[in-house]
Amino acid sequence: MGRASFEYDEVGNTFYYVLVAFYAIILFPATYLCLPGASKPEPEHVINEHECQCDGCDKKRRQKAANKPWRRTKKIITIVVLVVAWAIFAIIVKKTTEIEQTHKDYDPYQILGLDQGADEKAIKKAWRDMSKIHHPDRGGDAQFFDKIAKAHQALTDKEARENWEKYGNPDGPTATTFGIALPKWLVSKEYGLWVLAFYGLIFMIILPVSVGMWWYSSIKYSADKVLLDTTRMYYYFINRTPRMEIGRMIAVLSGSFEFSKQYNKEIQERETDDYEVPRLMKQIAGVNDKGKEQPLSQPYALKSRVLLHAYLSRLPLESQNDALEEDQSYIITRILRFVEEMVNCSQNLMNYSQHTKISIETFDNLLKLQPMFVQALWQKNSPLLQLPHITDYNLQHLRKKRVFSCHDLAVMDAETRRSVLRSLSNEEYRDVMVVLSMMPRLQIETKTVVEGEDDKHELTAGCVVTLKVTMRRSRLIDPQEAGLADQYKKYAEDGGDDELEASEAPEEAAATVEEEEVKKRKPWEKNKPKQKKKKAQGQGQKKFVKKNAPASPDTEKALKEEAKVLREEIWTIFAKKIS
Repeated sequence: MGRASFEYDEVGNTFYYVLVAFYAIILFPATYLCLPGASKPEPEHVINEHECQCDGCDKKRRQKAANKPWRRTKKIITIVVLVVAWAIFAIIVKKTTEIEQTHKDYDPYQILGLDQGADEKAIKKAWRDMSKIHHPDRGGDAQFFDKIAKAHQALTDKEARENWEKYGNPDGPTATTFGIALPKWLVSKEYGLWVLAFYGLIFMIILPVSVGMWWYSSIKYSADKVLLDTTRMYYYFINRTPRMEIGRMIAVLSGSFEFSKQYNKEIQERETDDYEVPRLMKQIAGVNDKGKEQPLSQPYALKSRVLLHAYLSRLPLESQNDALEEDQSYIITRILRFVEEMVNCSQNLMNYSQHTKISIETFDNLLKLQPMFVQALWQKNSPLLQLPHITDYNLQHLRKKRVFSCHDLAVMDAETRRSVLRSLSNEEYRDVMVVLSMMPRLQIETKTVVEGEDDKHELTAGCVVTLKVTMRRSRLIDPQEAGLADQYKKYAEDGGDDELEASEAPEEAAATVEEEEVKKRKPWEKNKPKQKKKKAQGQGQKKFVKKNAPASPDTEKALKEEAKVLREEIWTIFAKKIS
């Protein structure tokens, strides 16, 4: 019975086939993922009227545009790398196709110089003629003579012929040979030591060091990419102060170790902080350096707390080379993650700790922190200040009209709204309308049921209650109602409002295009003598389908009260379950 034998590929043919296979497995998906798609060229220095043009939004757009050269460079480098990779693949494929086939089937007819199916007489004649020439006694090659004799035997001997026809060899089954797809020089004495050193470098030095560095850095962070030391600090202060106010929460957040240079190498400590931070601190009430709690009294924590208070108070930062603005931006971009971590810590303490009772006010304050940092406003400030160009001077006039929220401003009549904001220019008023049209209006419906029961809407003591919450989102103000016809068209192209009906699509879209072709005055502009043009504008606007009036303030207040009562009931159920 034949045995299997293994041998290295001395010629290197098998190695090219394996290399092409593995190279293609990597190259094809990499090309699909990394090949940059076709993108439309964006014009530079062109004002997009569909976006807010206030200073803050303009600054954000400029910062975003500053990264575009790097994106273009990255795109070019990606294309170059892909071209080089495909060129290497083409070279390997060409080399593989040029490999000569060294394996040949055993053919005794070819050895004797006969045609396939020659008769026995022709075989014997060819054997005699070639034996006279290649016999070793007559100066012939012994190896070739043995080859001739074997071919003659394979064609004349019955058993040898059966073996040849069955196994491809007159001697019967032979050992199966497997070629290892590595050149033989890799294990030769000349290069064996270098190959062994290479394997040792990869598997004994580089790989363990890489895994160790990854593990050492990963064990310092939680699943939410927050330092475990920071999480422990949150647990300590929440356990120490179960009923925590917003000011105390900001102080705890400022002590996060991510803001310390000892834990985070991205933090920059400057000599100018010694006089710039105290100067800014004098403008903020309730923040001082007299505390002794650790780490809240550390310089990094004090600086972070001052910058957070300045951000919420919207104080201008005066620093050399805008250093404080960079530090403030770094803190604000990460603060929401830490607020979420504080919420998780509070929930864990409430669920698993029998000694710490977290009050509902603490959770309520934690949930208030997120919109505060998003809007850059204190809880006591008017939510109208998150709109562009709105100042305390405008708030005085808005309060006289009993406008206290963005919703109240959105439901006002267009002419009344423009008259109240008459101190704003047409461009500034348009920015206010653009931002209002991007704000959401949420309608929340709650339902409590007992799954698997016939009377599922009746709640009894000890039953498992399922709370179903339905939330509908729409725009706070429709762009068309705000006088933003082009903005209305843009939103329709992006997918339309959640409240838009399917019947509005073709006819109303054509009306919008027709209105844009003719220059129209905005509703807030002063009246001009051309009354006919104004009438045409009014007729054009009637082609739009009118929307239902938004929810009244009383309805919104009732929803808030219902949500508050429901939240208190949920916490009460959880507290009873734990106790």
